[in-house]
Parts: sequence; C-alpha cells; structure tokens
Amino acid sequence: MSIWDRLRAFLTRSPLTTKRQDRQHFTQSADRFPRHPQDTKQAPKKETITTPKTQTTKTPVKPNGSAPASAEQPSAVMLVLYLDEQNNQLAKPQWLNGKVNQPIHFKPHHIENYQLFHVIGFTRRFTSPYRIMTLQFTKKIGHPVIMYPTDYDTGEMLSAPIIQTGPLNEPFAFSQPDIDGFHMLKASRPLSGHFTEDSQSIIVMLRRNDWTSVQRINLFIRLLEDVTILDLPEGHSLHFEFPKNSVWRAFIRVNTAHGETWFNLGGPQWIDGKQVVATDRPAPKQLAPQTTVVFNPLSKTGVIDFVAGHSVHTYQQPNGPAVKMVADGTSITITGTFTDSNQIKWYRLGDQTAIRAQYVRLSATDE
Repeated sequence: MSIWDRLRAFLTRSPLTTKRQDRQHFTQSADRFPRHPQDTKQAPKKETITTPKTQTTKTPVKPNGSAPASAEQPSAVMLVLYLDEQNNQLAKPQWLNGKVNQPIHFKPHHIENYQLFHVIGFTRRFTSPYRIMTLQFTKKIGHPVIMYPTDYDTGEMLSAPIIQTGPLNEPFAFSQPDIDGFHMLKASRPLSGHFTEDSQSIIVMLRRNDWTSVQRINLFIRLLEDVTILDLPEGHSLHFEFPKNSVWRAFIRVNTAHGETWFNLGGPQWIDGKQVVATDRPAPKQLAPQTTVVFNPLSKTGVIDFVAGHSVHTYQQPNGPAVKMVADGTSITITGTFTDSNQIKWYRLGDQTAIRAQYVRLSATDE
C-alpha cells in the first residue's frame, strides 16, 4: 500500500476503530522490535516489613443507633403444681412459657374450700430454662360445733360446753356426755354431721339416774310443819324455813327411785312431799277498809326545813300518795295536825296536803 493510501485510510477511519487498530499496531510493533538489554533485567526486589494487623470487631448497632443489640434470651418454661398437705394433686398443673429473665404473669387456679398456705420455688421471673413452682393448699376450717350438756328438768348446765373444730365439709361426731349420776334423754339435733360455714349448737338433755319420773304441775300445797328448804331433792339446806300452815305454789313433782316425792317451789327450792298436803288456791286476802284521817285543828305558820337547795314531797293524806314537791325554805300555813299509828306526826297545810312535821320549822311567834 502506498503512503498516500495509508494516509487516506487514516483520515477516513472511525475514532473507535482507529484506537483499537492503533493499540493492535502498537502491540505488534513492540513485539517486532527487540528490547534493550537493560530492560530485560529484573528489578531487584525490595524487602518489605509486615506489621501484624489488629483485629477489630464491629459491634452491631440497633436501627435507631441507641444501644448495642443484646443476644436473644433462651426460652424458658415453668411448671406450676397444685398440691395438698399430703402432696396429692388438687388441680391440673399450669405450664408457663417465656424467656429467661422475663417477669412471670399468671392467674392461679381457685380451689373450692381450700386456701393457700405455702409456696415452694417461688420466683417473680423466669430464672432458668426449666423450673417448678409448687403451691400447697390446706382445707378451710369450718365454724365450730358446740355441745351443751344440760339438766333436762332444771335447765342447769352440767359441765363446760364441748367444742369441736375441723376442716370445712369434714365430718364431726360427739359421744354422749359422761356425767356421773346422769343419763341422756335426748338431744336437740344429731350428735354427728359436717363442719359448715355456720356455727352449730347441740343441746344434750340429761336426767338424774335416781329420778324415775318428773312432772310439771300447777299445784298449791300447805305445809304441815315448819320446813327447811333444800337446793335439790335430798340436797343441801338453804338455811331458812317456811312456816307451818303457809300455802305455796309447786311447779315440779319428782318421784325418786327410793320411793320419795319432792316438790319444787320455784328456783332451787325443794321440799319433801311428806311435809305437805295439797290444798286449794287460797282466797286473796281483802285489805281492811281505809280509815278516815281526822286532823286536829291548828293555826300556825312556818317554813319548810329540809335540805338546802332540795325539795320535799307533800301527800294527799298521811302515808298516802305524793302530790307535789315543796322547796326548802318555802313559807307555809298549817291548818291541822295528826299522829298516825306509828307515832309519826303530820301537818295539814293550807292547800289540804299533808307533810311530816319533822320537815317543818314553826315560826318563832307560834312555838
């Protein structure tokens, strides 16, 4: 190719083609011409000193950049057991799930008639991957049952009340009271049952062994002689007597195993039936007609001489009903005088009431 052709091709080719062809031409030309001997020598290697690199660990940062993200806590589970005092299961166990160090939130089972008294393994947080917490319950205590041993005939308590307590709905049972000289007749309710949420009472009625029959009566008796009163049949003396021929009302008659009859005159007052006889109810005693009080005329003046600052009664007549109060120091007019059967002197005042003479001080001119 002539030099002119090469020049025309150079002027008319595209820039991209020119660059690529020039690069190829330069490479081929370089290979065609030998290198300088100095160029073929290898440059001496430089000795390099290697320093150990320090390892750095990048700490992950939370998206908001506030604090480092902690590692995820392991899962945790807790088993909650419900047992009684003998370690018998009372309710289905509860399984609680969470993460270690998380707080525990749960609602314990309600067990009817039981109350919680002890917790084993109590914790507020999940402290380990697996844990057991035991809730121990005891039965609620029912209200007490009280038995009262009572004398059926006199109503007296024969001994201190007997009390039983126990768990709610558990059974109770009393034995018959063992009191010397008495036997049981009946009770107000059965001696056995169950403890409940209400208190219960049992009245056990007993009778003396030597009383064969007891009868409530409404009878009047007259005493055949002066009689000493006893506190019980064949009991102790009360240190007083009822007089001969006096009439009394009897309320109870007791026949004993010894063939005796006793009468109760009310309260702890007993009398032997050999010393009395039945009688009719005595007729009520008529009061003697009241005699008319006649005052002896008297004309004097005076003042009430009682207690300073106090008043004294005046009466309708001597020893009669009170009428009014008259203050100490009050001036009065006296119209009559009277001395009663007890030798007590009375004055009749101007308003027709009576006052005892001892509470009156006569005027000096009238003494």
